Amino acid sequence: MTDTDQAILDTIERRRASLVGLLASAVRADSSNPPGDTRKVAELIAARLRERSIDFQFLADEPRKPNILARIGTGAPEVLFTSHMDTVPAGDRRAWRRDPFSGEVVGTRLYGRGSADAKASLVAMVGAIEALIPVLPLHGTLSLTAVSDEEVGGVKGTEFLVDRGLLRPDHVVVGEITGNHLAVAEKGVVWIRITTHGRAAHGSTPWEGSNAISHMVRVLSAIEQQVGVQLKTRSHPLVPPASLSIGTIRGGIATNVVADWCEATIDRRTLPGENLPEAIAEIERVLAQLEKEDRTLQTDVEVLQSGPALETSQETHIVRLAQEIARELHLSPDVVGYPQASDGRFFAERGVPTIIVGPGSPEVAHTPDEFVEIDDVLTAAQFYALLAKRMLTEREDAITRQHGNAKQSTPGPGS
Repeated sequence: MTDTDQAILDTIERRRASLVGLLASAVRADSSNPPGDTRKVAELIAARLRERSIDFQFLADEPRKPNILARIGTGAPEVLFTSHMDTVPAGDRRAWRRDPFSGEVVGTRLYGRGSADAKASLVAMVGAIEALIPVLPLHGTLSLTAVSDEEVGGVKGTEFLVDRGLLRPDHVVVGEITGNHLAVAEKGVVWIRITTHGRAAHGSTPWEGSNAISHMVRVLSAIEQQVGVQLKTRSHPLVPPASLSIGTIRGGIATNVVADWCEATIDRRTLPGENLPEAIAEIERVLAQLEKEDRTLQTDVEVLQSGPALETSQETHIVRLAQEIARELHLSPDVVGYPQASDGRFFAERGVPTIIVGPGSPEVAHTPDEFVEIDDVLTAAQFYALLAKRMLTEREDAITRQHGNAKQSTPGPGS
């Protein structure tokens, strides 16, 4: 570790109180999604960037869901840090022992909705950029996006930025709840809505109608038996098994009316290497067979959202550097899989090397009394800063080494 590296670590540690204060303020700014209004969090981040004279801009497809794009340095390569400002709702307040929007610090922990998922990562990334300003100039660009809409699919957030060509990074670090472990893989996701159709009739004479809810019961049972069972046999060394879960179901208009419609949604998670169109086709084949067997059955299938699985080779430059830095910070250098889905999929499907790492435990995300260890937030900031510094100063280091080698090999006078 160089003197500059140590200075970066020391700078972040000196700013501990400031970073904890920013995180507490971010937790107090309710950004539950739905409705997904992240303007208060965005203003906090923007004020911090202004204070440090870091250039940034607001980019939004919807006023209530702004995204922040900040940059230091210029040119290629570009390393992107990204994390999200929105959170899941707090849910039943009675299940919380502490106010979910207090940002309360108790001992070594900071509590509240979003404290771990993923405002801790976002604050750590801001802290990393602040610590790198004295290291400028970088040989390339370090970008930061604080995005909206991640918890409901990212359409107004990262997907909007990528599809509009506003983000074209060469390497991506996604801030998510990995316990500061280095994740290089995650499952893909497909949300499917199935609708069954029937014919209404009076509840006292159900044989005169066709019950869409009864049809749906058969459909879902067949999908679980024919697709769900098969998924249990598919595995990957880093991520949980492929999975299928029935998320919602609703139908009918009244108890005494035979239901003429019913719809259910399915959450299908794919492994790295699985094909998304084939995952959808597996379900469609079950429905086609059922309709062939029962001419009264009519179904529609709609894909609500989808994203591919992510897997970054352990031989890529960013992974190897991340492992090196993890060792120096006394973190585990072993790669893991991320059990949930992240915005990393928008970059992975475009072939951009992507890793996922951040403070907070996946077990506390989306739960009452969510918390993050403060020391882990500071460590994450140090990790991010060292990774960006080495990714974006290697050219200078290489030139220095080459120049030194040339001087050593140059014949001296009288040789």
